[in-house]
Amino acid sequence: MDAVAATRQQCRCLATTNISESPHAGVRIRTRRVTHWQNGNMVLRWMASAFLRTERRFKKIMGYRDLWALEAILNPAAVPNLQLAAGHARPR
Repeated sequence: MDAVAATRQQCRCLATTNISESPHAGVRIRTRRVTHWQNGNMVLRWMASAFLRTERRFKKIMGYRDLWALEAILNPAAVPNLQLAAGHARPR
């Protein structure tokens, strides 16, 4: 994770699975009493609704201000005009 994460805060946040498990737990809580799923469209509607309701309780991830640097590391073509000086630089 150290090789990918741009900052120490991002490394600390992305090193755990909490960022992906928390939304799924919220969906599980909101859909646990549904016993008869009629079809795939109903499942998609309920999942979308549950994710949107769960999203209200999300907190900002640690290091969210430096997500541009993580994007530059993962996909250099997505961030043009980037000069990497000492490992981190803001795009122009």
